Amino acid sequence: MSGARVVDVAGFGGRLTAGPLAVDVAEADAIAANFAAEKARKPKIFDGRVLLAEHVAVEDGRLTADYAETGFSTFLWWRAEGFPERGVRNVFGAAAVVTSDGAALLGRMAPHTANAGKVYFPAGTPDRDDLRGEAVDIEGSILRELREETGLEPPLATPTEQRFVVFAGHLVACLRRFDCALTAADLKAHVEATLRGQDEPEFDAVVLARRASDITGPTLPYVPAALERLLGS
Repeated sequence: MSGARVVDVAGFGGRLTAGPLAVDVAEADAIAANFAAEKARKPKIFDGRVLLAEHVAVEDGRLTADYAETGFSTFLWWRAEGFPERGVRNVFGAAAVVTSDGAALLGRMAPHTANAGKVYFPAGTPDRDDLRGEAVDIEGSILRELREETGLEPPLATPTEQRFVVFAGHLVACLRRFDCALTAADLKAHVEATLRGQDEPEFDAVVLARRASDITGPTLPYVPAALERLLGS
């Protein structure tokens, strides 16, 4: 949790701005070379379009972010370089589902994914599917990622008014809490059944955590702070 900052908010907002990221122009050759190497290691990786943010703030209790469209290859280069400070942030939505007996739902990313082996909430970097005109629909992205990665959606997972943001270096995680009437054991079985029915699930394991120490594998830096705010442990 070291270095992470948690801010309670009433909502999330974003907008798409014109023009490329400055880093896309400055590092075009390096980005292309790194993606070719990544593609050789993981042939299923696709250089889809994603939205990364250059300006992020919390104003009047609401997160705001200015996004630019870029290639997933840019994100992979940024990661390969250790996420150097280039004025860019990955501002994304995450679904924080809590069971009736007080556990949070997380998943371990499958081997074919870019974050293989890491455990975190159902989440994803926004892309063009999350655009409503020039507005970036972070709330809609949260619902979409939850449904795609776990099969859950209302009313089984009911959205609440608890929203908070975790600032953790290059990551800005926008979390919304969902309450589920199922116990941890029943929810785990339900999601596992959903994953077995998917051709290529993004999660290859379901993790139910009541505290950060329940995560025994690698995770992302925002997750421990999010669990503490969510569950108070």
